[in-house]
Amino acid sequence: MLKTLLYINEDLPSSIALRFVDYLNKFVKLSLHLIHVEEPDEKDHVGRGWVQRAWEDGVTASGQRLVNRMLRTENITCPLAGRPKVFVGERDRKILYELRNGLYELYVEGYLKTADPDQFFQILSSPLYTKTSCPILLVKNLSISKKCALLCADSVDPRLLVEKSMEVLGNSGFSFDIVYFKFSEARELRFQDRSEGGIHLKITENLLKEKQKKIDDITVVSGTPEQVGEYLKEYAVVVTTLPKRKSMRMHVLANSLASILLLR
Repeated sequence: MLKTLLYINEDLPSSIALRFVDYLNKFVKLSLHLIHVEEPDEKDHVGRGWVQRAWEDGVTASGQRLVNRMLRTENITCPLAGRPKVFVGERDRKILYELRNGLYELYVEGYLKTADPDQFFQILSSPLYTKTSCPILLVKNLSISKKCALLCADSVDPRLLVEKSMEVLGNSGFSFDIVYFKFSEARELRFQDRSEGGIHLKITENLLKEKQKKIDDITVVSGTPEQVGEYLKEYAVVVTTLPKRKSMRMHVLANSLASILLLR
């Protein structure tokens, strides 16, 4: 089972992430753990000693009630591997601490804001995303597709893409496509011959075959990030490596309506 940590809050992104993980569990057996972080306002005065401990206990209890409300509302069928963990402090720091100490194989959180590359890259460049070693699943949509896309480009290391993605999805019930992205400012999305993907595409294909994975389709798409992001919406998950700020692939991911599995 894949040891998975899901961040939960009382909001729509967390609601969709919970339901998506419940769906994902039908394809990949998960050992699901939940985490919630209560971030105190700077104006909160907590005192010292037993006063601070009592305050933190109260905040933790409030966070636990929040998580329980979410679980009752969503009523997921995927069993939890343990009691939800509730912390008080800075969100990303607490999550990163738990990921490191818990030896998780996957981190999941909801993210519904699309078409804002600057804000999207700010998330990707945060310490949580750049310092954790496990793959990160950004849930952007509640899809019922049974297909995953391995998103390739000149900037994607084929071996890293295949090795890390198969650690998460290799034993899943998903079908796999390879989508090779090439930037173009054409008015319409264009589909090119497979040879246009070059050596990176060929290596990716060969590595998947070595792992005895069936590839349903291989596509070379040429277009703007908006066009390619729209094209990817048919997939349950789009898998790729963590992009750089100036990469057009980063803009594709920002515009994608499909959930994204980021590898590093």
